[in-house]
Amino acid sequence: MELFGVKSVVLSRRAFLGAVGLVGLAGCSDLTGIDSNDYAARSTSKLLESGLFFIAHRGSGDNWTEHTLRSYREALAIGAAAIELSIHRTADGHFVCHHDPSLERLCGKDVRIENLTLAELDGYENNAKAWLGPETENEPISTLSQVLDELAGKTILFVEDKTGKHAAELISVLNESPAETDSIVWKMEATGESRQLAADAGYQTWGYFAPQNFDRIERLAPQFDAIGIHDSADEMVIARAVATNRPVIVWEVHTRTQMRELHALRVAGMMCANLPYVTSAPVEREWFQDSFASGRRAAGDLPDVLTWKSQPAFLAEEGALRLSGERKSGYVLGSMASLHEGSWTLDVQLRWPVLGTETQIAGVAFGTADDGPYRAFEKSQVQGFHLQVESSGEISLWNSKPGGPLVLARKRLLNFQPNHWIPLRIEVKDTKIAVFLDGALLFTAGIPGSISAGYLNLVTLRPANQPVDFRGISLRQM
Repeated sequence: MELFGVKSVVLSRRAFLGAVGLVGLAGCSDLTGIDSNDYAARSTSKLLESGLFFIAHRGSGDNWTEHTLRSYREALAIGAAAIELSIHRTADGHFVCHHDPSLERLCGKDVRIENLTLAELDGYENNAKAWLGPETENEPISTLSQVLDELAGKTILFVEDKTGKHAAELISVLNESPAETDSIVWKMEATGESRQLAADAGYQTWGYFAPQNFDRIERLAPQFDAIGIHDSADEMVIARAVATNRPVIVWEVHTRTQMRELHALRVAGMMCANLPYVTSAPVEREWFQDSFASGRRAAGDLPDVLTWKSQPAFLAEEGALRLSGERKSGYVLGSMASLHEGSWTLDVQLRWPVLGTETQIAGVAFGTADDGPYRAFEKSQVQGFHLQVESSGEISLWNSKPGGPLVLARKRLLNFQPNHWIPLRIEVKDTKIAVFLDGALLFTAGIPGSISAGYLNLVTLRPANQPVDFRGISLRQM
């Protein structure tokens, strides 16, 4: 079978993340083949020999509060064959799961884990609301012993001594745990010093390269069983990594497009932050609707800049989402991706809470073939269409093409008022796009042929720092 242009073997639903290939989740045909218990042989050597495999980056931190027992459980529940663990040591010698050396980002306290006892840590909780949405529950800090007791024998663990100070102690704990030696990969910076300790203990080793160390790939790669490359690497760097004949794992993978492009470059491992979304295929459904009222970001929905500060605000009581970045921005609704061609309608409402003296512009993009960000009027934008609304009253329809955007139709109305919802409908039928405002037809435009809704993007164009709200987004087949 083939998904997103990537050939895959057929495998059981339980084993889908660890074996060679991609598997759809809900809405895709059932898959049978490799026995999950065979793969659950949970062998690191088998994993690294796979043509395509997935690791839950921080427990799939785009979906659940990162590096918590909850995130690990959820990743395991959807079939993850491998989960990444970042480990820190407390002042009294206990190991806990956390990415940062400090509690500041997730727990709101600028104090280092190494300076706190386990008992002192017990009073803190991980808070990922700024990234996942205000209705995300806080989660306790998990100890390594809790994780090993629950996950040992059920999945492969990529384990990192995050500070690089406690490798011998951590390896000793792993040796004495219920986890089999061949279910653990020792993860480390390629320039670190713990590789031999891990290898002597019988663990497969993965050395990763950040941009400042790309010049050392060829020299250091032979020491490891697999190597990691940061996702900022260009194609030439990835080609150099692949040429070492070590399995290459790229972190961190957030989108289907990113995964597809990396696999085309012969990257085998995807350390994936958005696991349930990246490993599923767009499905044909008769109806999609946004989930803004839930107060949680849906799997596949992402800001165009992947930082916590770029996350939109959820206005859950109004079922709305607010974009208010320091630059023009976009928000892809991967959760609503549809391959359905033919006739369909897209409804969206937008408003400006405040109107300044400068014309404000926002809109919605559709018909894009991938889930990369749609940055209107920039060379980096994906191809597709967008409906653009200006506070001055002009509404226009654009087609982005390699040679530049082309306006298909426009109409000028009276100025829009602040805090007033603007209800729009886009209707695609055969070779025409019709745009409606509050039920009244504004204009129609011809297109070369039938298009699918593809990936939807909410976009704000100008000016910066002026919030725009969206709600009532639904996609229906006609």
